[in-house]
Amino acid sequence: MNKASLLLTLFCFVFLACVSSGRKIDPAAADKIERGKTTKAEVIALLGSPDHITRSGRGNTIFMYNYFRVSAKPATFLPVIGPLVGGAHAQHQMFMVTFGPDDRVTDYITSYGASEVDSGLAIGGKAEIADVEAGKRPK
Repeated sequence: MNKASLLLTLFCFVFLACVSSGRKIDPAAADKIERGKTTKAEVIALLGSPDHITRSGRGNTIFMYNYFRVSAKPATFLPVIGPLVGGAHAQHQMFMVTFGPDDRVTDYITSYGASEVDSGLAIGGKAEIADVEAGKRPK
């Protein structure tokens, strides 16, 4: 295998090692949203167009923003043993804003987290999110 083929193969592995969907929400922008005050137009100006829009029978509208990212662990690409010791890291973020019939924010919810997907002998790992780990109840 020549150097160009090797570099192309390595590039493909790195490029294919990560998949994402949606866009991250800037926490500083989300912090500017106020219940009873911020309008739909202001939320769109701060966060962009939502990924999903839901309308309820009570006249409320819900904007949902989602982000999801999965990246393969480097061990996954080791020849022969990769499938036994590899896996992936996954992150997710969700932000949901509810507007009343007057198009002002009535509520909002944020959710985020991470997990690890292990394969083969690596099964049993754990995700690392500092504030999630710190907030765990004792066993």
